[in-house]
Amino acid sequence: MKGEEKRKVRLLYAGDRMVNFRPVLFLCMAFGLGIFLFSVLGLYALLFCAAAGIAAVVLLVLKRLKARRIRGMLLFSLLVAAVFAAGVLSLFGHFASFTAAPEIEGDCTVVGTVEEIGAAGSGQVFTLRAVRIADEEGREYVPRRKLALYVFEGEAEIGMTVYAEAAVTTYDIFSFGRMNTSAVIGGVRYRADARQVYVAGSGAPGVFDAVRGRVRSVLFEHLGEDTAPVAYAMLLGDSGYMDEDVLQNFRYGGVAHIFAVSGLHIGIVYGLLAWLLKKLRVNRWVRLPVVAAVLVFYAGICGFSPSSVRALVMCLTLSFADAAGLAYDRLNSVSLAAFVVLLVNPVHLFSVGFQLSVAAAAGIIVLGGRLSRLLARVRFLPKRIGSALAVCFSAQVCTFPLLLDSFGYASVLGLVLNLVFIPIIGLVYSLLFVCTALAAVFPFAGAVLLFVPSFALQAVVTPILLFSFDVLLICGFSFGGLAALFYGAVYLCTDKINLRPLPRAAAVLLLCAVLTVCMLFRNGAFGYDGRLSLHSYYGENNILLLRRGGQTCLIATGVPSEDYIERLFLREGVRGLDGVIVLAEDGAVNTAMPVLLRHAEFDTLYVSAESSLEDPFRTVETVRQAGVFSFGGGSACFFGENILWLDVCGTSVVVASENAEAAGLLPRADVLIADSYSAPLVQACAPQTELYFAKTEHKTTVYSAGDLQIVWKSGILSVSEAG
Repeated sequence: MKGEEKRKVRLLYAGDRMVNFRPVLFLCMAFGLGIFLFSVLGLYALLFCAAAGIAAVVLLVLKRLKARRIRGMLLFSLLVAAVFAAGVLSLFGHFASFTAAPEIEGDCTVVGTVEEIGAAGSGQVFTLRAVRIADEEGREYVPRRKLALYVFEGEAEIGMTVYAEAAVTTYDIFSFGRMNTSAVIGGVRYRADARQVYVAGSGAPGVFDAVRGRVRSVLFEHLGEDTAPVAYAMLLGDSGYMDEDVLQNFRYGGVAHIFAVSGLHIGIVYGLLAWLLKKLRVNRWVRLPVVAAVLVFYAGICGFSPSSVRALVMCLTLSFADAAGLAYDRLNSVSLAAFVVLLVNPVHLFSVGFQLSVAAAAGIIVLGGRLSRLLARVRFLPKRIGSALAVCFSAQVCTFPLLLDSFGYASVLGLVLNLVFIPIIGLVYSLLFVCTALAAVFPFAGAVLLFVPSFALQAVVTPILLFSFDVLLICGFSFGGLAALFYGAVYLCTDKINLRPLPRAAAVLLLCAVLTVCMLFRNGAFGYDGRLSLHSYYGENNILLLRRGGQTCLIATGVPSEDYIERLFLREGVRGLDGVIVLAEDGAVNTAMPVLLRHAEFDTLYVSAESSLEDPFRTVETVRQAGVFSFGGGSACFFGENILWLDVCGTSVVVASENAEAAGLLPRADVLIADSYSAPLVQACAPQTELYFAKTEHKTTVYSAGDLQIVWKSGILSVSEAG
């Protein structure tokens, strides 16, 4: 009987195990699962620890297992449960610490010490620590959290004490349907918008800030104004000084990852140090602390970003294994690296940068080796080119769903550009790193030291800047939770699971078929008579997209930002619009139009007959409407400049912007969509359903739920979260 059982099993897989046991991987997954489930269930996630007890009972029932093996598996199950609970409590602690700082709203006087400086549109953003805030009523707050101060005028340096009269708002952990990861990770609890910042005193920056400031001054002094921001972003991972159009071209080409200090950068620095120390015949146990100290210092200068910490841990693991003569397992190494990053701050699990970094590294590890061996069988294909193709393709495949869901697009040219561009940029980065380090120590020789790196960097980057890659993008759909099926199919294609070819192929085909059908239903519009979706993010980015009868029309209640509207159109697959309405004053309409025209083609702008807006747009006709007119496959009517009535599939919809005043009579509304709550407006139209963009207690809002959609199907209206 036992032999027969064994033969049956061997029909599915060969060898002793279907999946190799890696304790670090399982512990990392348990910790990450605890973090994720707390974000969904809160402390109720701890109830899942009961699964460990159930597993222990099952193990005891299986009498065929030896007692020693049962004890070992039982102990490991308990360890997994403990790590899972630690993940739950870790995120709970970070959330509690973040929300302990009081909520502050309104006009205030803000004082703090500059910790970071970045570009923000036409102004700057100063990240302040040691913050003191005084409101209009004279109350003073000293929260132990940071503040992001957005200003248009004024200059300051890192370490200086500054103050400003600003409008302060408080960041929530969750907003617009997603976790505010950048704020929570950075400890930035408040945002303040001011016209000008003033310097109140000077101070000494920290070691990392001082070095970062020295590197910035050296690069911007001795490199060109176009090259210096690129060099600074490559070296320190800070792209805040780069022109947004230039940065976007790198993103469209799929090579913007060179501006996130990661495995490429840390690996090069590690290789340079290892080569130098070996040439100097330094003992291997002396090399380890020297390499560790330099890499930790470099990661600190880069702000200990998740990608740099992951690469740092992997390199140190490799260095230790090399010094101790131990076998190096790359999957355990990347698991350990991810575990360390999450231990430092569990919120990194929800950070797009961390997800992309781990996905790319894991993809290269689990898929790259198998692809390399397959490409090695191709005649006339050099081994190095085949290996490079395997690495690039593996990283692209495993980051594909994340790129689509996070940015709305993925680059078609990414594979080709990475194959050609990355080896060259690696050489340029090596030269730039060494020469910049020397120039920071000997600034008087900066012009000479940086002459060759500047020329090389400009030669490499110029081709990327000359061509536009926005026409070669995959966009218009998203994965959401279906990404699990995608990664399941990818994992079955690797050599990390010990299945025979036939069951492997059957499982992959089944997953692909299920994924295809689910993606069609998720992203298609099967049987819909009409769809009105609401989209927003911080600022005046309140957008409605109306799709009906093959037409796509847009309604904006303010001025959308450049980067937001670009991502939205890419994610929604919007190339052209059949009509546009901007519910705002004439000045705001003039500002919004160029932003919209830059990313979608349309030839008609509808405005109220009361508007005094001139017709300054050559390619767009401004149509003034009084009374009911045709719009988006239905009917529409203006009530002043800030209120619009729509008839969509027999449903009365009223859309109102922030400055809307419910003067006079309004049609009775089935649905009211407004920037914020207004009692007179609600009384005027008596809606059955109220939807708001801004944070509003006890109401359905885009702020709390994320993008919303109203769908009409067979005469039935339903409201749900988009996607």
